[in-house]
Amino acid sequence: MKNKSNFIVKAKVFLAALFVSMFTSNCSEVEKNTEPQNSINSAQNMRVAAGSVYLCFDDGPTSNTLTLVNNLKNAGATSTFFIWGNRISSNSAAFNAIKNAGFSIQNHSYTHQHMLNWTYTQVFNDIKQCQTAIQNAGGGTPKYFRPPFLEVNATIKSACSALGLTIVMPTVDTQDWNGASTSSIVSACNNLQNGGNTLMHDGYSTTNAAIGTIVSNLRGRGLTPIKY
Repeated sequence: MKNKSNFIVKAKVFLAALFVSMFTSNCSEVEKNTEPQNSINSAQNMRVAAGSVYLCFDDGPTSNTLTLVNNLKNAGATSTFFIWGNRISSNSAAFNAIKNAGFSIQNHSYTHQHMLNWTYTQVFNDIKQCQTAIQNAGGGTPKYFRPPFLEVNATIKSACSALGLTIVMPTVDTQDWNGASTSSIVSACNNLQNGGNTLMHDGYSTTNAAIGTIVSNLRGRGLTPIKY
């Protein structure tokens, strides 16, 4: 009886271990199947150093760029500029200010149009043209793409993949493009979390005025602006 009892106990232990193993395996498979696709990687899905965030500015270079760059430099912060390709030649001094400050220069398309109804060739050529314009201006080769109007579909993803570009969507929209006040822009940036990135723009005095406080608040929370 004792031997039989020991056998039953061992059998129960074995079956329990087998069940746990099967359950763990199934959970891993579910997690694997629900991971975000690589075609779009927002900043929170990228591996970054603890306490790092991205201050990003779209639509430059403009006549405002020099002020924005100086405010960032005075705050001791680096940043990323998603450049509108066909604005480079008419704002070369502004483009050079971004470059000379050591900020990251990335792709925001050449013509900044709604692309959702475009053919693959149209999308590819426009984004590629921006790549070329940035390279020819000495801005290096962009690795990241912010889609105009934040509009993305399979065609845009495919073109970016072919060009070696990672699509970056914002985690915090400051609404500076929508008339947000300086205090509202600052408040929005207080929502930044590790690895997050902002949607701000090169062109608004309200954004310029917010920079110093944004950077100070981030540092007070143990967050440091880095660049793509």
